[in-house]
Amino acid sequence: MSVTDGRTTAGFGGLETCGRIWLCPVCAAKIRVRRGDQIAEAVARHIDGGGSAWFITVTLPHEKGDALKDSFDALTKAWRHVKTGKRHQEDKKRFGILGDIKAVEVTHGENGWHPHAHVLVLTARPLEFDEMCAWAARLDARWAQGLAKVGWPQGKPGVRFTMIPVEKGKGIAAYVAKVQEKGLGNELARADMKDGRVGNRTPFQILADFGNTGLVDDLELWWEFEAATAGRSAIRWTPGLWALLMPDEDEKTDEEIAAEEMAGQTIAVLTPWTWRRISEIPGADIAVLEAVEASGWEGLLRSLIRLRISAQGVYTPEEWATPNEVLIDSD
Repeated sequence: MSVTDGRTTAGFGGLETCGRIWLCPVCAAKIRVRRGDQIAEAVARHIDGGGSAWFITVTLPHEKGDALKDSFDALTKAWRHVKTGKRHQEDKKRFGILGDIKAVEVTHGENGWHPHAHVLVLTARPLEFDEMCAWAARLDARWAQGLAKVGWPQGKPGVRFTMIPVEKGKGIAAYVAKVQEKGLGNELARADMKDGRVGNRTPFQILADFGNTGLVDDLELWWEFEAATAGRSAIRWTPGLWALLMPDEDEKTDEEIAAEEMAGQTIAVLTPWTWRRISEIPGADIAVLEAVEASGWEGLLRSLIRLRISAQGVYTPEEWATPNEVLIDSD
């Protein structure tokens, strides 16, 4: 458990990691927390230095019969159309575009798969209101053209594309400066902690539902999600943007972040069979960490009692360091 800027954060250490941001709930949470913090820090620095940031969401119409791979491809290719060509180069010069950070999310509901992207675009200077409106209109038009170019319906204006400024000050700018559950970094990066809108489910919700009910339909949806996300980036920075905004920090891969051990105070040591029991219960790992963040050792014990998990395999660091007095396996 560590404390940073007054915020207590708990995590599990000593676990094997895979670094699969799309498919592993444990690694995804760890990676996305770090990515969210990095984004919030980078944008705060940028705005402090006189720049501006713009939060864009792009989506595309979807129907129940649409394969996730097809809609994913359409999203990727249509956005590529927005960011390439003569008009994009004109926009870079006219509006001072430095680069962007793009995060892709996926939900599933009554109308099938719904991939969409949040894009944080950074400009070298603030823009006047009329400049922002002109730029947004140009981007929306190119987004619609990009969808049409790949043979996808263009969708409705005002829905397929939205753009809002990120400003330092009240309201949306704590959005930037604060790293917390509703901060800008987490809004962009933490698809793992979001709930789908009413009637929609995130992929991890689908996975949890399959674990609880065993429905074949949920398993098939998960398999489709696995296949469609293979080789795709979940969060991508424009080349060179990291070095511009975060020159004093190394840019690490998802695998490197997942493999990092959390610095701070060790609250407890869990035996392998205790960890297996926690990992077998959907949501138990999150419940335990939240309890530790709130109440430390006492919170851990209370959470295990609520989950009906024996505390016999839980030790203080001092107990674990005592030779020949620790139960390793319950079998």
